[in-house]
Amino acid sequence: MKGKLVLIALIVVSLLFAGCSSNGSNETANNSKDENKGSTANDGGTTAPSKAVWFSTIDFWNPPTTWSTDPKTVQGAITEKTGLTFEFNIPAQDGDTKLNLMLVSGNDFPDVITVTNDVVVKKLIEADKVWELDEFLKKYDPESHLLTDFPADVKETIIQRDGGFYAYPSHINSEDARAVYPPTGQFYLDLIEYGSNSGMLVNEKILTEAGLTLDDIKTEAGLLAAFQKIKALNLKVDGAPVIPLLVDGKGFQGPTLGFLQDTFGAMPVDKDGNYRDKLLAPETKEALNFLYKAQKGAYFEPGQMTVDNASVKADIASNRVFTFIGNTADTSFQLNDYWTSSGAILSDTGTKPVLGMNKRAGGGWMKTFISKTAKEPEKLAKWLSFMSSKEGMLLHIYGFEGIHYTLDGNGQLVKTELGLKDAEQYMTTGVSAFWPFHHTTFSYGTQQAPTEETDKQAVTANRVQAAFGKSEATEIYNNAAFNLPSDLFDPSSKFANDELQIKTYKEAQIAKIIMAKTDGDFTKLYDEMIVQLKKLGIEELDKERNKYVQQKNAEYGVNVKGINS
Repeated sequence: MKGKLVLIALIVVSLLFAGCSSNGSNETANNSKDENKGSTANDGGTTAPSKAVWFSTIDFWNPPTTWSTDPKTVQGAITEKTGLTFEFNIPAQDGDTKLNLMLVSGNDFPDVITVTNDVVVKKLIEADKVWELDEFLKKYDPESHLLTDFPADVKETIIQRDGGFYAYPSHINSEDARAVYPPTGQFYLDLIEYGSNSGMLVNEKILTEAGLTLDDIKTEAGLLAAFQKIKALNLKVDGAPVIPLLVDGKGFQGPTLGFLQDTFGAMPVDKDGNYRDKLLAPETKEALNFLYKAQKGAYFEPGQMTVDNASVKADIASNRVFTFIGNTADTSFQLNDYWTSSGAILSDTGTKPVLGMNKRAGGGWMKTFISKTAKEPEKLAKWLSFMSSKEGMLLHIYGFEGIHYTLDGNGQLVKTELGLKDAEQYMTTGVSAFWPFHHTTFSYGTQQAPTEETDKQAVTANRVQAAFGKSEATEIYNNAAFNLPSDLFDPSSKFANDELQIKTYKEAQIAKIIMAKTDGDFTKLYDEMIVQLKKLGIEELDKERNKYVQQKNAEYGVNVKGINS
C-alpha cells in the first residue's frame, strides 16, 4: 500500500482517530434529511439483529472488539439502521495466508472480507466467492445510491484492475468525487497536491533543547551532525536517553529506505524513461550509506530493524525520539503537537529530491467484498448502502451532531472537544473506527478546514505530511504507471521465481550493508549486491516491467524520465 493513499490523508485529517460517547444522543444521525441516505433494514427494533462475520487481513486495523447495540453508540446506531451486528476476525499476523486457507477449505467463510493485497483480490474473484457489487445491489437493494452516484473515475480504475466492480474501496479521492464534495479550504488542497505518508518526523522539543533549528537538518551532513550533537549532549526524557533516529521497524526497507531513496533522488526510470528497479539507481547507494553512517555512529539501535509496529508507536509516544523516518501515517504522531518536519533531506551529492504522486483516481487501499455465502444478503446490501451514504459517513466517521461535532454557518463540520478526545480512543468508542468506509474527498469537502484552535492534530499532520512535497527542491512526478501489479509475472514462470529470489536476497543483503563495520566493507557489500542482483536476473525483469510501464504511460498520457541519473 505504500504511497497510495495520500491515504493517507485519512490519518492526516483525523479520519483514523475518532470516537463516540456512550451517553450521547443519536437523534440527528438517525433522522438525517441529508441526501444519499441508506435504507433502514430493521423493523423498528421488534426483531433481534442478525450477526455477520467481518474478516480482515489488515492486522493493525482495530475496530471495537465488542459490538454495542446501544443506539447511543455508533455501532448501535448502525445496527438500528441496518439490523446487523458484526463479529470481527482480524488475525494478528498472516491474514492473507489464513484467508487463502479459508478459500481452499470452504469452511466458515466470512460474510464481509477486507483486504489490501491485489493477488488475494484476484483469488477471491476467480474462486467466485464474492459478489460483483452492481449485481449484488440490483438484486438486494435496487434503490441504493451506489448504483447511481459512485465516482465514475474510481469505478473505472477498479474495473480495470479487477474485471468488474467487486470491491468497495477505502479512502476515495478523485476528481469526480471532488466535483460532488469540493475541498473546504487550502489545507485540503495542500494535502491533495503534496500529501505523502512517507517522510521524516522531527521532535521540536528536542530540536530546541539541542540548540538546533530545522534549517540545520535540511542536508544529509547537517542531519548526521545533529545526531552526533544529540548523542554527545546525552539528552534524556524522563530519565531515558533520547533516540536520535528511529527507523520503521521490521518493514523499514519499504518506508524508511524508500523515503531516503526519494529524498536523495532515486527514481524507477532512467534518463531515457525506461523502467529500472530503484535498487540499481546510484542514489540508492547514498540512501544506504546514510543508514550505514547512522548505524556506525550508534544513532539508532540495530534492534529497531526487527520490531513490530506496536513497538514503533510506543517509541513515538515516549517523547524521546528526535527523528523518525518512514511511514508517518502509522505512528499516531498526531497525538502530540510537537512533531514537525524539515521536508526534504538534501543529499551531499547534490541530487534533486523526487516525489512520485499518482494523479489517477485510486482503487482503494482497503478493498471490501461481500461473500456470496453471506447469510443476510438483504441486510448486508442495505448496510453497504448506509455505510457509504452521506448520513452513514457522518455517523461512523464523526459520531453524533451536537456531541462529537457541530456545523458552522457555512454548513461545514467542526469537531468538538469531546469528538477530538474520543477520536484517540476509536478502538473502544467506534467513531472513525470503520476505515474501509473512510472517504477522503467526502471528509475534505465536509470538515471545516482545521486550525490550531479547532484541530491541532490535523494541523500537525498536515505540517508533517505535506512538508516533503512542498520543499522547494522536491520535484513531483506522476507515478501512476509504476504501480506494478503484484501478479505481473505468472507464478509458475521463471520471472516469478527470479523475482522471489531477488526479494529474499536483497532483504538480507541490505541489512548486511547497513551493518557494515567499515567504509570499505560498506562499498564491498554494496558492489556485491549490484553484481548478484544482475546475476539473479534483475535487468531481465526490468525489461519485462518496462513493457507494462510504457503501455500504461501511453494509456495515461504521461512521459516520465529520470531527473538525476
